[in-house]
Amino acid sequence: MIITILLLLLVLLGFGPRFYLRPFFDQPRHLQMAQLPIYLILHGMLMTLWYILLLVQSALVNTKNIKLHMRLGWVLGVIAILAVIFAIPVMMGFAPRMHALGFLDVNNAERLWLQNVMWTNDLLALITFSGMVGIGFFNRKNKSLHRTMMLFASMAFTGPATGRLFEWMAPALFMEGTVLVFVLFPLSVVIHDWVKEKKFPKYPLWGLLALLMMITLTFLLPSFEFWTALFRSHLR
Repeated sequence: MIITILLLLLVLLGFGPRFYLRPFFDQPRHLQMAQLPIYLILHGMLMTLWYILLLVQSALVNTKNIKLHMRLGWVLGVIAILAVIFAIPVMMGFAPRMHALGFLDVNNAERLWLQNVMWTNDLLALITFSGMVGIGFFNRKNKSLHRTMMLFASMAFTGPATGRLFEWMAPALFMEGTVLVFVLFPLSVVIHDWVKEKKFPKYPLWGLLALLMMITLTFLLPSFEFWTALFRSHLR
């Protein structure tokens, strides 16, 4: 349950200045707009609701209220589908908007690489989240696998929130801090379950390896010309 609390706090703190408390904070030039697009608002609300209900689900399991947990699970399933649908225009629209406003110079290799990494992470997070939620949903009777997949799926989407948090509080540690926090979440679950169960937890290990593969590909794919060409093509 502690992990679900930390995940929710990360999301609230990370997106506080840019989303929840937006009117009370000065926004960087590339994020200034009269009104947020409706799809972005819906995606933000759905993902917030996801992390809130994830915490509620964890509390229900801890209090042995399994029937309500199972009913609420169907609500989470619908939220997951809608969140993924509205994540697509958010993911596909950010870099083109930056390019159109002149904040992304395709001839600046460093800026292009950074935006490519962010876009790649969003894409891989979307795939990982969808896959893990699907596995968890269809394996509800396997409590350990179900719990691991739903929890680790939630971790897959933490990159943007963590990045915003470091961008706000410690800009110099933006990249390193984001990666470190991303890895520490699943690693802490593996260690916790190993100590608690007194045996190596195979499902959390699989989840950790999946997220490690995701973060590795986040930085590896932008180093290939074909992937950079793909990223450039979606800017048009």
